[in-house]
Amino acid sequence: MRNFHHFINKVIFKKSNLLLYLFLLFSILARLNSKLYFIDIIGQLGFQIITGGILLLFVFLIQKKLLSSLICAFVCVFLINDILSSCNQCNALLKNKIENNNEIRLMTFNTGLSNDFKNIKELILYENPEVVLLQEVSPKMQNNLKSLKSIFPYNTGLDKPLEHFASVLLSKHPLKDIKLLDNYIVMTKVIYNKNEINIIGIHLTTPLNPFLSDFYTDLYFKYSESIRPKSLLLLGYDFSVKQMKYLRGIISNTNQNLIVMGDLNMTSTSKRFTNLLNDTNLYTYVSYKNPTFTWPTFLPNYLGIQIDHILFSKNFSVIKKKTTKHFGSDHRPLMVNLAF
Repeated sequence: MRNFHHFINKVIFKKSNLLLYLFLLFSILARLNSKLYFIDIIGQLGFQIITGGILLLFVFLIQKKLLSSLICAFVCVFLINDILSSCNQCNALLKNKIENNNEIRLMTFNTGLSNDFKNIKELILYENPEVVLLQEVSPKMQNNLKSLKSIFPYNTGLDKPLEHFASVLLSKHPLKDIKLLDNYIVMTKVIYNKNEINIIGIHLTTPLNPFLSDFYTDLYFKYSESIRPKSLLLLGYDFSVKQMKYLRGIISNTNQNLIVMGDLNMTSTSKRFTNLLNDTNLYTYVSYKNPTFTWPTFLPNYLGIQIDHILFSKNFSVIKKKTTKHFGSDHRPLMVNLAF
């Protein structure tokens, strides 16, 4: 019995071993596609888990723990390989630009109920996108956006009351067949250089359970300058799955010259994200050398995750992408230039 207690205290519960076991557990959970919100959240943190594993590897090397170091190295390599091979439609970067390429500049921004319209307006004018998708727009922000009509004469949703998860789309180019669909989806066609580009804007709800969602919301509005709306819907994983199923149905009928953009509340390292790309035959570009983390803004950029995305059909490729200043939102705006 004494030997057993010695084993438990010195081997199992030794701090460095506990870290290794936690790393192994999180690595396994991160590669699952589960409806359990806790596992789903871990699945969004693949990049951070790999980074933690690499740091842990150096700790074990300093401590001269060869076996633990080898285990860490093996798991990190496995995670990197599995994530990269799973997201085989995340490499749509234009390598050789030709003169007759069309190019369109897009911006998606979850304003997070920021009311700093002055700086957001200046940002939009400076970045000069041709199509802007804004989400979680407050009534005050919605009213202020009308002042941009001289620059963006075409829009969806500016003259109607907005629900919290709804989207507003501003365009410099004519819009055709505007549809405000169920599950917080806006769909339209942008007429650009005689081409019709189908654009779908969507805000997938957070997969958090009601308790965690309410907890985060309370913290956010307590420590930000944003004005809390009168009511916030607590919609979790099941509703997000329902939205994705509805979105898949729309895309299956509109998969040519298509761009899907918005706050998708999932990262490129999650199975839920890669399954969506595979099921809809959509593409994107992800770079782990130059990541574009969009959330949360209260953490340094390199500690964040990218949950805002611009996805597109095969005829598009990314020329460049970046994030910009957020001006009080808990999201950073995402800018993407596409060639087609």
